[in-house]
Amino acid sequence: MKDQRSNTHPKILILEDDRDTLEEVNETLTDDGFLTLCAINIQAFENLTTSHVIDLFLIDLNLPDGNGFTLVREIRRESEVGIIIVSGKTSEIDRVVGLEMGADDYISKPFSPRELLARVQSVLRRTRGSTFPRTVIDSGDEIAEFLDFKLDLGSRHLLAKDGKGIELTTAEFDLLKTFVEAPNRVLSRDFLLNQLHGLDWFGYDRGVDGLVSRLRRKIKLPAETMSLIKTVRGVGYMFTASVKKHS
Repeated sequence: MKDQRSNTHPKILILEDDRDTLEEVNETLTDDGFLTLCAINIQAFENLTTSHVIDLFLIDLNLPDGNGFTLVREIRRESEVGIIIVSGKTSEIDRVVGLEMGADDYISKPFSPRELLARVQSVLRRTRGSTFPRTVIDSGDEIAEFLDFKLDLGSRHLLAKDGKGIELTTAEFDLLKTFVEAPNRVLSRDFLLNQLHGLDWFGYDRGVDGLVSRLRRKIKLPAETMSLIKTVRGVGYMFTASVKKHS
């Protein structure tokens, strides 16, 4: 699956096997000016991704020919494109798993058109215009250096000491950016959720825990080195490295 983005109006691909819900979501988005494509199964979904530039995916979990969680994970391995899970599964564990698989947001059915549009616009604000993967840091972008890593805040790209890029999802990058903007300060889970998703987010703080775990796995440090992201029990997290910024 290619990481393709449209350069004009945002195009949203809706994967939903319930035709009534599909029609409702499609009508809400098109009435608000979005371009949409619709699929009722994974096969149709994959056919559309090979021939269209997509800015955002809306993905149901219960599908006739596959698992929505697996699909989200596969997309996230290859692309930073926005992903919102739209599902009748309402438990906290489903929301947490969805976010850990790489989704940018999770909407539980039933939902109002207003909530859907707010969440779509929120994710598009964070993901639109970014490309992935990138192997070159553009000169002129602000760089944040910590330990042996360089984070390009403009191109949204993380480089290791050997110059290799470290793949980050949109949510992982946004979380790391929040940390490097406030090093050696304790940040609460509520604060981090708000920075990641805005005031229209009604998520769970456990989703932050999952993102932190993924960042720790990706930003590998020697065993004897200090913990880069320290857990502050009962409060949140602290980014312990010194950060130097330059253009």
